[in-house]
Amino acid sequence: MGTENDIVAKFDIKLDAGDDPVFKGGEVITGTLFIELRKEIIINEVKLQMKGRAAWLNDPLKKDDIEKVYFDQDFTLLERPPGKPEPGHFQWIGGFTYKLPFECPLPKGCPSTYEGPHAFIRYFIRASLVQEDEFEKVHEYYVKKAFTLVAPSEGHLVIGEQVNCQDEATLGKCCCKSKLSASLSLPKTGYLPGEAVFGTLSIGNKHPKDILEHMEARLVDRVRRIGAPEIAAASPWRTLFVRKLESSHETPNKVKGPFEQTGIYLLTIPPVAPSTKEDYEEPSKIEHILSPYGKLLESPSTATLRFRKIPFLKIEYGIQVTLGTHILLEIPITIGELSTRDKSNTLESFITGPQPVEEADEKGKIAVNGPFVYTPVYPYPKEETPQQNGKAANIQVTHTTHSGHQNEPEKTIITTTHTVVTHSDGHESKTMEETVTQTEGEVIKTVQEITVNEDGIKSERTETTVIDASGNENTSVEESKTRVAESAEVPEIIKEAREKIEELVEERKHHNEAASPVASEPTVETSVNEDGEEIIVSSETIQDGDTVIIKTTTITKHADGSESTLIQEHTTTETITSSEQ
Repeated sequence: MGTENDIVAKFDIKLDAGDDPVFKGGEVITGTLFIELRKEIIINEVKLQMKGRAAWLNDPLKKDDIEKVYFDQDFTLLERPPGKPEPGHFQWIGGFTYKLPFECPLPKGCPSTYEGPHAFIRYFIRASLVQEDEFEKVHEYYVKKAFTLVAPSEGHLVIGEQVNCQDEATLGKCCCKSKLSASLSLPKTGYLPGEAVFGTLSIGNKHPKDILEHMEARLVDRVRRIGAPEIAAASPWRTLFVRKLESSHETPNKVKGPFEQTGIYLLTIPPVAPSTKEDYEEPSKIEHILSPYGKLLESPSTATLRFRKIPFLKIEYGIQVTLGTHILLEIPITIGELSTRDKSNTLESFITGPQPVEEADEKGKIAVNGPFVYTPVYPYPKEETPQQNGKAANIQVTHTTHSGHQNEPEKTIITTTHTVVTHSDGHESKTMEETVTQTEGEVIKTVQEITVNEDGIKSERTETTVIDASGNENTSVEESKTRVAESAEVPEIIKEAREKIEELVEERKHHNEAASPVASEPTVETSVNEDGEEIIVSSETIQDGDTVIIKTTTITKHADGSESTLIQEHTTTETITSSEQ
């Protein structure tokens, strides 16, 4: 005993989204665990873990990994059989496939997947089967599935300015020494996936005759741990893609004197994770506006969202041009984000291919059908084909188009809360309406407040907040004041509500108190608060197709004989619109 072949015939995680799923924050992962044993054994536990984390590996100061956890959900799918006082003791037969379904929501605000030898941002599901043999030795078998998470984006690019670099080297020995110099310039430093990079290459007077036959361009990346000491902050450059450059010179193997080639094609940006944006604030300095009446510290759920959106790793890219083994020209670049909502973009496989996903806490456990790998995917223009006139570092490039999300229906949810408050004589009335329109990539929140004070001054305030797919907020406010009649009449909606609630109170007096109310019928509750004021609350739910209306009316009878009425209608409409092919 000790290998998966002794006990486990089949151990698979099947996701409803497919074999190579791609998710974004806010979606729900659903799937089924399939287990088949070779012989009858006693199962102690079957558990499932869903985790998303960023890790900085082998920190030189700490001598250990440093991580930031975005979410970590543990589920026990099988632990205690009915009638058993202790966990375990599940007797499972061999040759039969057991199926255990599961589901788990993904939180919003998580960054896109990134894999590298020195750091990663990884999301995975791991299932474990725990068994104790006849010698009371515990064996844990596990299977693992990593998946790509693509953070929603409306598109982002910092174009940058023209930049150049140069390098020098000494050739020959003693009296035959000469100095080799070269420079490279790019018209900008910001590029998008699928965009070609052109530059100007200049070589000095002294150089080997065949130097143009030994030119290569590389796309490289590295990672920095944000907030780390400088000595431990950056990883070495990793080569993602290599391409041999072609010279326009008539005889590239016999070039003499200085040489310059403008518009030389270096490479095309392949499918990779975008460069890390730095436009974030410390969460302790942020106030969250909960209502138009004032500011409060943000809620724990909002703080958690902001925590996930603060970068832990900074992904950087550069373009290197080498001239033989003598010259290295290096220019940092920024790779922007393509819109995840643009139908002209698809998803393409990461340029370096499959990535291993071992974790440190898996030592001592038995992997079933391991080692486990997966290939991240990233947005890429449909009309572009990832370049194949170069090569990825040590890995053959594979390309897979994931178009499953391109024509999915788009869901729109509109929530409106309408509140009317007025005194019995019409003075000091207040109306507030809050509307939230939520689609897959954008949230629009509008709060409109109308107040009339006892002097007859009507104040109107409209606040509109737009939150795009990247989480960026933009708020605009419009305000106005006008004079109206000092004694306004009670609004018609208030009159109707008071009449209806009086009818409900009368019906309740004659109704059998033992009878249970019908859920769809209006309900009324009467109470007296500590100030001796009588409070009558009526509520009802109205279902009309895709729209649900919850209406609540509250009448407060004050000790001085006056009354105030509050009406609140909460309307939710959910529509699904199919996208065009």
